[in-house]
Amino acid sequence: MRTERMSKKIRNAILAVFLAVIILLGVMQLGVVCQSSSGSHWKPNYEKIDIFPLLEKTEHTKEDYEVLYKQTGLTKLAIDGFLSKGEKKKIQVIQNRYFEDYEVISNSFAPFTYTEEIDGSGILAPLEEGDILITLSVYTSFFRYGHCALVVDAENETVVECVSIGENSEETSADFFTNYANFLVFRPKMSKETRKEVAVYARNNLIDLPYDLTTGVLSPKFKETPIVSQCAHLVWYAYKRFGLDLDANGGAIVLPYDLAKSPNLELVQSFGINPDTL
Repeated sequence: MRTERMSKKIRNAILAVFLAVIILLGVMQLGVVCQSSSGSHWKPNYEKIDIFPLLEKTEHTKEDYEVLYKQTGLTKLAIDGFLSKGEKKKIQVIQNRYFEDYEVISNSFAPFTYTEEIDGSGILAPLEEGDILITLSVYTSFFRYGHCALVVDAENETVVECVSIGENSEETSADFFTNYANFLVFRPKMSKETRKEVAVYARNNLIDLPYDLTTGVLSPKFKETPIVSQCAHLVWYAYKRFGLDLDANGGAIVLPYDLAKSPNLELVQSFGINPDTL
């Protein structure tokens, strides 16, 4: 009898664990469904106008820049960057893509983890070394955390980034961000010379680091020589080395959201995200 009771308890325990796992997997999948239907790409719901007369002006007012931002997602930093290169037509192309309809495609690269891309691409504003690229188009179940990278070569549009578990940080093309359902370009509020120094440091010291999502919890957030990192931590660490803390909430783990909310960053460009929500 005792043996039968023990066997029954074991069977019940196994069944309880099995049911708990099934419920957990169901909840995780529900999160995926909720995120996939939440709409990760925004397009303007207002009128598209002819911006060429504005671009033809030799001087622009604050109101001009506000109109151009609403029409293109480009701030004054980006508009002036394009105009200094005589690239008015490129701004118009960006406007066209800003208003275009895209299909969002979800791609799984880990259990319950997806990236969201569009059947097209945006166009990056003129980049500078030290700029930060952020997308919110990466999520696991209910948790949308995004991805980010640090620009280390503006001319060739290359970045240093930590992509995912099992991969080491590397130098890759910034163009990949233009395929995400949304992206943001930020510029830290430091001198151009210092931002270049940060980019050089990252290129020389923050490549080939193993990806570790727990950096800051199971390992120090800041140490003299980092041995592991993750996407937001890598960007945060590079600037922290030069005295600028980009972690908006100062938590143990740095997330792309924390960087995007930092008062020490200035927006250069937004794509696929409602400018009013920024």
